Amino acid sequence: LAGSGSGRSVQIQLQGQEGSWLTVATGPAARDGSFKLLWRAPKSGRFLARAVAKGARATDLGATPTTVITVHNKTQATWYDQAGTTSACGVKLRKATLGVAHKTLPCGTMLDFSFHGKSITVPVIDRGPYGPGISYDLTIQAARRLGFVDTGRGAVGVLRSSTKLTQLSAAQLPGAIPAAS
Repeated sequence: LAGSGSGRSVQIQLQGQEGSWLTVATGPAARDGSFKLLWRAPKSGRFLARAVAKGARATDLGATPTTVITVHNKTQATWYDQAGTTSACGVKLRKATLGVAHKTLPCGTMLDFSFHGKSITVPVIDRGPYGPGISYDLTIQAARRLGFVDTGRGAVGVLRSSTKLTQLSAAQLPGAIPAAS
């Protein structure tokens, strides 16, 4: 955080309902202004966040940069390779096809997946998976892009691409403190 200086407190704030800001984490900044803070999301979604120097004047906060934090649902996935066949959604599968199979989501639903720091957005193009405890079946190309091929079966993060910004109330964020506007 530029200009915060060593030892100065930094606050992470989320935009809440009606545009208010809620402080969800506070900690020290390093000499170069960098900081590392932990915040545990109460649910999955997309959250508008900003970092501010503790005690900053409200008039200085209007130009504070914001970023969107995406919190995925954790679920189990596998991958499959059925190149040369046609999916249940009518997609001709090739080695380069990006997509995912799901039992009930409508064909074409766009989903964001994350795995070990990599992410990808793909459409539902097939039905499945049918193994116990598995929610999604990625095409081999989607699995490659995520670095998931060697894993085969494992935990991934998933969120519908259409998920809008999640705005929580202070009651939904235990320990959150309303920030000066």
